[in-house]
Amino acid sequence: MPGYIPQVDIAAMKASSDAGFAHIKANLDEKRAYSKEAKLCCDRCKKQENSSTALQACGRCRSVRYCSRECQVAHYKATHKTDCANFSRPPLCRAFNTTVCLTGCSYPETGVFGLGTKDGMGAWVSVTEIIDCRLATLPGGGKNEHDPNVVFAMTPGLPGFNGKFLTLKILVQNRSKTAKPMVVIGSGIVAVASKQGTPIIQEGKEPGETSQILNHYPDLGPVLALAKVGAVLTYFNGKALASKQPKSCPAIKDATACAVLLNVGEYAQFEVEFRAGGPNVTHDFQALELLSHTVIPCIPYDPKAKGPFVELLAQAANRDEVCEIRPLIYQPAVDAWYKDYKTKGQFAYIASHHGEARANLLGHGLNAIGEMVKAIASEGMINPTLMRQFVKPSANRA
Repeated sequence: MPGYIPQVDIAAMKASSDAGFAHIKANLDEKRAYSKEAKLCCDRCKKQENSSTALQACGRCRSVRYCSRECQVAHYKATHKTDCANFSRPPLCRAFNTTVCLTGCSYPETGVFGLGTKDGMGAWVSVTEIIDCRLATLPGGGKNEHDPNVVFAMTPGLPGFNGKFLTLKILVQNRSKTAKPMVVIGSGIVAVASKQGTPIIQEGKEPGETSQILNHYPDLGPVLALAKVGAVLTYFNGKALASKQPKSCPAIKDATACAVLLNVGEYAQFEVEFRAGGPNVTHDFQALELLSHTVIPCIPYDPKAKGPFVELLAQAANRDEVCEIRPLIYQPAVDAWYKDYKTKGQFAYIASHHGEARANLLGHGLNAIGEMVKAIASEGMINPTLMRQFVKPSANRA
């Protein structure tokens, strides 16, 4: 079809774009307001902070605020003693919002699919997702980005391009009663497949990928440790890192091992990427349904010890000093979070989790990209087979 002219409703696309970006900005403003309100309101008496009554956070969990010692003691005795010890709530931070539903959304920004605790350390497991729940097409960002075929394959939400890479978002906090500083070894974080999920994930094995079968779980039998692509520290104590360089965060003790020091009350958020996809696994929820649990290794901090921390982890294991947090992937939580997608489709999911305006924005965007792909293919600038994979009715929203 040489000389194909894209069939795009520019006016409708502009209106959808304006509404979508306005919704995104409004949600960002709303997130800031909710976060500020939570940090300025006493969890017991609901008194607002003012210039003469600065609120104090619980030093161990940082998830609650108090206007006075009296409120703190009363709340601790009533409920917080148990909640704090059980890691019932993550620390207050915009980067891991698990409670507040923004305007136009039926779900909070972050879903929690696993929680594990061990010896005063705790971890919450979520995902870093593409808006339409597809697994990432390429690991760790773009490669050969000047190749048009690769550019289209990398575009979020493109039908016909099945990704393979799942990024888990893991928040770890130290709430040790003994005030013991601990080091979390990000590079040692493991995602373990269930017995049923192991052969399905192995179907997507990449060339050169080394599979590791674990045999030390008697209740599971031989199961797969997913191939890890990489681990990075993205937030420390709720603040985004200025860059991914080690010097941007003094708590990073070994950048190669992504080893992060946590004193009591401190928390770190990691993004750990795994190859989880395959012929029958193309979306986040499909990958999560095949997982059993994650393992987050932590070791006591010794200021005299020198790296590399991978060796220190092995030495600590020999001394039986490793604290392994093992959050189970709670499948009912996965089912509830992705119910809209499974029963009504991707646009229903986007509407309920991100707002109707975002769903409309993506729908018009996919239609426009589809038309552009047709035009480019008509000039022989893109592989026709790739074009046929992309241009499917599922790209259109009724």
